Amino acid sequence: MSSYEPPPLDSPSVQNTGNRRPRGPKYADRGMPHHGAPLLNPFGSPMLSGPDSKEQPPVNFNAKRQSENRPIVAFISGIAEGVSDIWVEKLLKTCGDINSWRRVCSADGNPQGFGFCEFKSPNDAASAIRVLSSTDGRKEGGWSLPSIKPTQQKLMIQVDFSVKELIDECQEMTNPASSAKCATDDELVQSVEGIIRELEAAVIETSQTDETKDEGGAKDDDGADNTNEHAAVNAESGDDDGEKVVSLELEEEWEKERARSKRHKRYIAAAEEREQQTIAKQNERGDRIKWNAMRDLDEAEEKQHQRDDMSVMLSKWDDVQQAQMGEHSYYRDRQRWWRHRKAERAREMELDDADRRQQEREACASEKPASATTERRDLIEALIKEIPSDPKALFEWPVKWEKVNDALIKSKIEPAVRKRLAEYLGGEGDDSSVSELSDYVVTHIREHKPPQELIDELEMVLVEEAPTFVARIWRFVVYESEAHARN
Repeated sequence: MSSYEPPPLDSPSVQNTGNRRPRGPKYADRGMPHHGAPLLNPFGSPMLSGPDSKEQPPVNFNAKRQSENRPIVAFISGIAEGVSDIWVEKLLKTCGDINSWRRVCSADGNPQGFGFCEFKSPNDAASAIRVLSSTDGRKEGGWSLPSIKPTQQKLMIQVDFSVKELIDECQEMTNPASSAKCATDDELVQSVEGIIRELEAAVIETSQTDETKDEGGAKDDDGADNTNEHAAVNAESGDDDGEKVVSLELEEEWEKERARSKRHKRYIAAAEEREQQTIAKQNERGDRIKWNAMRDLDEAEEKQHQRDDMSVMLSKWDDVQQAQMGEHSYYRDRQRWWRHRKAERAREMELDDADRRQQEREACASEKPASATTERRDLIEALIKEIPSDPKALFEWPVKWEKVNDALIKSKIEPAVRKRLAEYLGGEGDDSSVSELSDYVVTHIREHKPPQELIDELEMVLVEEAPTFVARIWRFVVYESEAHARN
């Protein structure tokens, strides 16, 4: 027996166990003791939670940091003529940090009134939109950049809808409605006003220099001087109708230049792609020729080896020894060998006869007189010379519409139209624009409409090349109808 005895119930060591959690199954449903203080939730959000607080979703700080540092590309328009990229970059860098500024140029290299700017972050893009843009900016009425020629264009900064949502989200995170932010925007507006004043002074200085040069060169010509004076008076009169006409003409000219530049780029891209395809086909053809040459060489070497082996075997052939050995089928069963040999010989003779007949047919075909082919070629050349090349006379030519049926349109006219459009637009045959224009031209021909209407409709796309394109297509239609009519 052990000498240990438990302490009495009134002992201090037994009475001071109130702070210790009881153990056992009957105490399992009581949970942790609650002292009324909030506890840190180690599995949820980093916020402190109490007994009555609700679980908050975790905040993705990495996604927030990435969205705040994401570059933003914006479309900048309304740049007046004569304003250099240095001034544009100076205005944009005043509102925020930028990575690059790319101004669009025409095919001739002339800078256009718009371009693309890449801001370092959404906050920089939002600052530029608030300060510089005419729609969402803090400047009432927007900004008009000074220029030598009077203009009504306003500076605009535009972004995509998804990018706009990202900018708004970042602005909500940084609380853009604070008074400090408004004060910063006011300071930026003042800085932009100072830059525009500097630009205006530079434009005035440039215009005065140009006027001095013009006056020095026009002293000997009073008539030209009077004309320039009247033109200056008319320009200063501020006639709204005249400005609208000029702006419409400039816009139309810009659209034509843009279409011409786009068509030229497509043509260059298509030419480069065709060149690459041609090079690939040439390489493939060269590889195929090399492979065929190697195969023919291997076959020739194999036949030569077989002849050499046969020569060696026949030089050492001994009929008596082979008959005694009986390995060859000729010595083992001569009648059976002869039956097989007659069947093989019959097949060889049939093949020889077929080759001989084929050679005779080819010889007869080559011996036919070439007068029919020559006569047909002469008729085609005469018909081509008969069809006029002048567009006016060509369009007045009576087309044999009864010969232009659906079969002729699908087999010859439609492929020719698609090929010519691909050359002018610089696209491939399966391009959507080429297919759409091809369907329109084929429908116009199928309905027997005059060519001038087709020119008027295609001028929106082909511009000054529309008459040449329609003349080429119309000449092809006339030729096919006359050729079918004359058999």
